Amino acid sequence: MSTTRIRVERGSGRLRTELVVGKLAPRLISRDETCAHVGMTTAEMILLDADEVHLQVEVGAGCALRLEDIGGMVAYPRKRPEQPGPPAQWHVDLRLEQDARLIWEGLPFVIAQDADVLRRTQVDLADGARALIRETLVWGRSGETGGRLRSITHAADPGGDLLLEDVEADAGQPAPGILGEHRVLDSLIALGFEPKTAPGDLVLAQPGAVARHLGAQTHASGLDARLRDWSEALLA
Repeated sequence: MSTTRIRVERGSGRLRTELVVGKLAPRLISRDETCAHVGMTTAEMILLDADEVHLQVEVGAGCALRLEDIGGMVAYPRKRPEQPGPPAQWHVDLRLEQDARLIWEGLPFVIAQDADVLRRTQVDLADGARALIRETLVWGRSGETGGRLRSITHAADPGGDLLLEDVEADAGQPAPGILGEHRVLDSLIALGFEPKTAPGDLVLAQPGAVARHLGAQTHASGLDARLRDWSEALLA
């Protein structure tokens, strides 16, 4: 198992960055004394049947990281969908030290027809840390119904849990109250700060909020503008 690793920390001048290529390939775009901008693309064809992708991101104390997907992700169909087998797996661990900042501008993650995927995202925030994550899940490529996804998101700070979600949806066997006729679940997840919210947003018990769009097309989501607004609030 290879793990893609991204770490930024304070140096004597510009931030020090450690970028380790696994199944994903991080690339440094820019950096200064306080902030690094890293792009991330695939290093090989993924997610294939029973693939495992592991990503670890660490943001050092007082540092800011802007992480940007370059090209979306497709979970491809299983070779023998009629036979039982392990799902493709996508594991992300985000660790923010004291007063760290993270903005992750994710691009669509597509679950192709007959794909089976387990996604797990763990976010650990130290005191004063803030994170903003854009996550866009799409069931099916053009003309497809889409496959099965289980997506688990857990965020915590020193005081305890901030967010715990466990979403499971199979576009081939839709369940009431999950997707309906929709195929796009677009989310903005703010942790450790209080962005300006709108009706329908989920306001967390501790500083943070989740904004969502559920629809048929990614371009119909209104979260692009809110990503800019919430990013400004995070960095303020």
